[in-house]
Amino acid sequence: MSKAVSLESLIDNLKDMLSFGKKSFIGIDIGLSSIKIAQVQKKKNGNFKLTKFSSCLIPEGALIEDEVHNEEDILDALRDALEEVGVDNCECCIGLSGPNTFARRLQLAGGTEEEINDQVMWEAEQYIPFDIDEAVLSHHVFGQNEGGGMDVLVVAAKKQIIDTFRELVEKVKIKVKVIDLHSLAVINVFDLISSKNLKKDCSYIVMDIGAQKTSLIIFRNRRIIFVKEMEIGGLMVTEEIQRQMGVNYSEAEDLKTNVDDNGNLPEEVVDIIDEVLDSIFSEVKKTIDFYLTSSSDESLSACYVTGGCTLLPGLIEGIEALLGMEVKILNVFDGIEYDKKNIDEDDLENIAYRGVAALGLAMRDLSL
Repeated sequence: MSKAVSLESLIDNLKDMLSFGKKSFIGIDIGLSSIKIAQVQKKKNGNFKLTKFSSCLIPEGALIEDEVHNEEDILDALRDALEEVGVDNCECCIGLSGPNTFARRLQLAGGTEEEINDQVMWEAEQYIPFDIDEAVLSHHVFGQNEGGGMDVLVVAAKKQIIDTFRELVEKVKIKVKVIDLHSLAVINVFDLISSKNLKKDCSYIVMDIGAQKTSLIIFRNRRIIFVKEMEIGGLMVTEEIQRQMGVNYSEAEDLKTNVDDNGNLPEEVVDIIDEVLDSIFSEVKKTIDFYLTSSSDESLSACYVTGGCTLLPGLIEGIEALLGMEVKILNVFDGIEYDKKNIDEDDLENIAYRGVAALGLAMRDLSL
């Protein structure tokens, strides 16, 4: 078995060496309801440019949390998205999220690289919600903290989940070069486009509100201070519309998004959205209260939100009232250009709200 694997690796390496020029690199965000693919270019002046983007729907139930229930449906969507962006001889970065992933800032005593590695393993074992023997760990040292120790970001994912998604993508002939966490990809974009406007020693909330999950990150002085993934999102609205109005999934999605000529949703749908938003606000409040109690941070200054559920009526206003601070939409095009030949202006809003993670994943190759 080991000989076969070694031979396969040698063949792959030989193919890479015989390939002329740098391979294309893309970010692939496989979500509950769609697959987003982005390609980003770093220009000579240091600015970033989105050169290609595609988004293809995944049929209901094909992917639930991070479990693949219908592989062929996902592979078909992947192929369609790849055909739309038109790339080949390609490498990618994929993003993972869910209960089989982990991210946490740890404050360690410091020391040599070997000593820090040992501390990471010891501390991570206390916090990771799954067996550390089943996990792949990585860490990034931010530097010394005010107490004289080291601030370290530790991330982990179950080997099984890594293998599942890598094998899935490689079945469509795309080589997985990097695996990242979905929430970290979002914060990379936030850091890029907002760093000039952030005040030193102030903390900022960044929320990516997706279909099934909401990532809440506290960011301060270009460091991740706190990460929490909550099992809340827009799917709750869809499911509640299905339950209360007796419609199927597709019909519920249409009711949630289709407005009349005056830009209004049916009153019954608005009532359901308000009901679900109350549940979302409750979870956000519990998470923020926990952070404030455990950190005594008095410098929270603003909140930035992204994700498809940001479009739900009343969400922005509700979060502003809940937190008592300004809430801004994280618009990737405030700091990232786009190729007008490949990107249709009609798609900009969809990309701005739903494509942040894919862009963040695509940017990973530019820093390797």
